[in-house]
Amino acid sequence: MENVIDDVVSNIADTESTQKGPEMMLNEKGDFKMPNLEEFIKMLEHMDGMSDEEKDQLKNEVLRNSMRGRKMDVGFSDYLVFLTMVIIMASVFVFFGYKLYLSLTEKERKREEKLKAKQAKKKK
Repeated sequence: MENVIDDVVSNIADTESTQKGPEMMLNEKGDFKMPNLEEFIKMLEHMDGMSDEEKDQLKNEVLRNSMRGRKMDVGFSDYLVFLTMVIIMASVFVFFGYKLYLSLTEKERKREEKLKAKQAKKKK
């Protein structure tokens, strides 16, 4: 397979130097642009250094991999990981919220006790 990749790269380099065909791989600024699937298949058909079997094999592998990348396989484990992360985040918020509530109610209780103690001193 590595040999096929080397052939593809060398064929692209040869094609670029001899013809104007791979202009589709350059954007407006002259930088490299990744070819889409149709452009890649066209380039694959015009390669001279590969046999027809190798071309068909590479084309089938590219098509198979492109179809695999398009669909999202979401399984139970993915949902489980997502649910676990949501539960952990919610637990952290609940914990800090509870601590804040305790702190505020404790301050309020102490303030009321202080106020009652002051009023008791005034009555004496």
